[in-house]
Amino acid sequence: MRFLIWLVVLFWTVAMLRRAVSWMLRGFLSSPTRGQNAPANQQQPVTSSRRLVRDPVCGVHIAENRAIPLRVGAEVVHFCSVACRDQYAGNEQKFAANG
Repeated sequence: MRFLIWLVVLFWTVAMLRRAVSWMLRGFLSSPTRGQNAPANQQQPVTSSRRLVRDPVCGVHIAENRAIPLRVGAEVVHFCSVACRDQYAGNEQKFAANG
């Protein structure tokens, strides 16, 4: 019985070591230094963090680079769709007309 327990522990240890080595190799192979030897016509994708902005009409959060901007005075308001932008612009004109 003791032999079987040690055998299970050995197999489990080998499996964990294989996972750790494959994880380290995956990280090493996808590192930026690997891209220096790549041909010039293969560009590495650029990842950047996205800033989320909130649509004031419906409250949806959307990435700033995908939002539809509208300049209102000195500030820029972002919208998720043209319909939300038009609804906001229509209400803003009503507020301006009412004083």
